[in-house]
Amino acid sequence: MAKQCYSDIECKIIKAQIERRNQFRKEFLKQRTDPCKHSQEAGYVFDEAIQRFMTLKCYQVYYFQPCMRAVIRGVLAIAPMFAYGYLVWKHRSDRDSDFRCGRTKYRDRIFKLI
Repeated sequence: MAKQCYSDIECKIIKAQIERRNQFRKEFLKQRTDPCKHSQEAGYVFDEAIQRFMTLKCYQVYYFQPCMRAVIRGVLAIAPMFAYGYLVWKHRSDRDSDFRCGRTKYRDRIFKLI
């Protein structure tokens, strides 16, 4: 017999979650396909969890409190882009000045029509 990687309690919890998910799915499908229940409304099933999530996302800006963690994350997200842009700009400007001053011969150039 194959060895199970879950204990009996974990198996019961997983089975209960699957059963609860199936019940919610059946209830949603029942409400969605009922022609009389939602004819007075806008034609959709109102889900409280989705409404709470959307409200949370809308009001996230109003309740945001800045902290050092948020600042560090923002800097770490943007700083590499600026660093890479500066390196590309520096490399191109140095190469362009070498071309214009004659330090790089025409035959040594990668792109000859510059």
